[in-house]
Amino acid sequence: MLIVIGLTFDGIGRIRAYQRAANIAAEAARAGGQAINVADAIAGEPAAVDEAAASTAALAFIDNLDDPTIVDRDVSLGVDDDGNQSTQFLRVAVTISYDAAMLDFFGFADTFPVRAEATVELVTTTDATS
Repeated sequence: MLIVIGLTFDGIGRIRAYQRAANIAAEAARAGGQAINVADAIAGEPAAVDEAAASTAALAFIDNLDDPTIVDRDVSLGVDDDGNQSTQFLRVAVTISYDAAMLDFFGFADTFPVRAEATVELVTTTDATS
């Protein structure tokens, strides 16, 4: 019975850890997605991610959290519908460590990596409403 309670408690904890990792990845992707190639945007081209600036912004967002549970982070261009890397997309992946509260008492692993990723798509519009 105690193992079932432990599995339930730590299962819910891992779900919450995944939600936290997903939130961090989404916010970092949002921060990085604001770093566009300004020269192309001014020239009227579709918005495109400035890969270096976007990566710097996303990683800075994650690093500024100063969260010791974050064990890995990765920023790259996302892929379009055809599976090709595209400057229209930015992907951020975050791995955090979840420390089991109950299962370690029963000999199971004490910490578990939890990975989530988020992708932002840059969308341009010519609609001008007043």
